[in-house]
Amino acid sequence: MRLGEIKQKIDRVISDDKKLTIKNEDLYGGQAQKVLNYREIIDALEAVSMMDWNDIQKNEISEQLFDKYPKDSLSLVLPAEDFNKLNSFVSRVNEKMPIFYSLLSTIIVSQKEQVINIKLPKKIETLEDLSDFNNQISSLFKKFQIDGQFEFKKFDRGTNWYEMYIVGMYTYPYFIACLKIAQEYFKTKAEYFKSMEAKISYETAKLSLEKGKTLEFDDFENRWLKEFIKKEIKTLVEEKIKETNGESNESLQTKLVIATTELIKELGEGTEFHLSLNPPQYTTEQAGQLDINYKKIQLSQKIEDTKKRRIESPKKEK
Repeated sequence: MRLGEIKQKIDRVISDDKKLTIKNEDLYGGQAQKVLNYREIIDALEAVSMMDWNDIQKNEISEQLFDKYPKDSLSLVLPAEDFNKLNSFVSRVNEKMPIFYSLLSTIIVSQKEQVINIKLPKKIETLEDLSDFNNQISSLFKKFQIDGQFEFKKFDRGTNWYEMYIVGMYTYPYFIACLKIAQEYFKTKAEYFKSMEAKISYETAKLSLEKGKTLEFDDFENRWLKEFIKKEIKTLVEEKIKETNGESNESLQTKLVIATTELIKELGEGTEFHLSLNPPQYTTEQAGQLDINYKKIQLSQKIEDTKKRRIESPKKEK
């Protein structure tokens, strides 16, 4: 894990005195505690458990907490005994956290909001592999260009990460929104198609076929997922972001469906795309999953449009 990621996880739960802080509510007269920032505190503990400076081993936390409770729960009710264990782990880390955090802050260079961090897939072993990957990524980014392009910033030193900067008021939000759709694609593929609901839908679809025709479950799944992408993109363009930079809704939707399909392919091959360590206020990322506030995107676009009009207005008067 990169140092920037570790700092990002710590920042979500650190106090002014540079210590990890558990937010909790007392339940049942002290018999249990509701940890309001459970996922965030666990993320931070997991990150620092890999560092040599602390005396907590990851398997120690895993045996007593990680393996007993789901790590992705935003909040979690813990019996008093397990809450005390969690509190003990945090207290032990906090003995050295102020010093570690101060050092970390001097090392980490802040990133611009519209930077995207790209982790290369493990399959890259030769220069030819790297060249092919770069061509694929370049082709992918061109498909997402709306009012700005993707600019290479730098390699993250000593790692297999690229930093790209997205130029443009609309290109960036559309890219991260399509990245979220791609994440939902994989989640749906992993969860929905194992459900009874999917099996019933499949059997219903077979009943509507013309006589003599067949439908394999894999084909049904692929068709369903293609329609899922189209529907999500349509909603994105028409309801969530609602800006096309002069392009027609239909044209932009077609363009983004193609781009998102290619993005899904890259994710499937092991490439990772992550937000800046300092992302815009309208989006956050936790455990690799994006959360986007589209109303804030629309508001930020209105503010930028107003600024542009104010700048351009005096020029027209001259």
